[in-house]
Amino acid sequence: MMKLLYALVISIIAMPPAIQSQTPILPDTKKTGPASVSTQGGSQRKTIEDCACESQVLPEALAIVNDVRITRNDIAKTTRDSVSQLQTQVIEARKRELDLQINSRLLANESKRRGIGTTKLLEQEVVAKVKAPTDTEAQTFYDQNKERIEGDFKDVKEDIVRYLLDQRQRLEAKKFADLLRAAETKVLEAEVTPPLNDTERARVLATVNGETITSGDVEDSLKPIIFDVQQRVYKLRKDELELCVNDTLLVQEAQKRKVTVNALLDLEVKPKAVPRNRRIFSSNKTRNG
Repeated sequence: MMKLLYALVISIIAMPPAIQSQTPILPDTKKTGPASVSTQGGSQRKTIEDCACESQVLPEALAIVNDVRITRNDIAKTTRDSVSQLQTQVIEARKRELDLQINSRLLANESKRRGIGTTKLLEQEVVAKVKAPTDTEAQTFYDQNKERIEGDFKDVKEDIVRYLLDQRQRLEAKKFADLLRAAETKVLEAEVTPPLNDTERARVLATVNGETITSGDVEDSLKPIIFDVQQRVYKLRKDELELCVNDTLLVQEAQKRKVTVNALLDLEVKPKAVPRNRRIFSSNKTRNG
């Protein structure tokens, strides 16, 4: 619970003031897909540069199948959008990370100043100041939003109470966040870009009560997400390369036999695909002698 509350306080402090002041009536339950990303020409190159999560440059030729080259551009045609969306996750995380590091240090400094732990601080400044919603308040909320809520009150009561409590904690956390933000904080570079070398890693992005936050501090925090994106991008490209190799071999074999690809599949695949129930029957027959 306290870990979640700590994350809540940190994230609220990081929000722009206009967003902090908004309190939604109900959580949005609509599922939306990933934001669209421009992937043409220079936009794609800019995304890769901003991400800084390519460990090496892909060679021009990724495979050669009987003198037919499969290039990086061949697999990029189908993987470009997915790769860009993954890399955008790193870009967005980098934008937030400086604020998150500032906020974490503000909270740690306040805990140190008061001589108490972070958990105790959050209990005093957020948890203790929030009153649990009553049944009457939950019923009122249900009546006011009945058209947007599926189910009877008795079935959704606990969800409503949790939602109202979450909203009150957010408001109280915002008040506390405003107090912490009044501390001496200097942001020297609002736009965080990936460092190109060790010298840039030492670049100071902000100070909190004289304590520096460098570009290297931000990048070190991003290592897990960058590694995850690298692994997922690698798998996307590897799978697509394997498909390209298989498709090329299939086309070449069809040309060799002077048949269509579909005809080749009919000859080589369908006759060898034993129905599942037939396999089970054969297996049982073997076991039973």
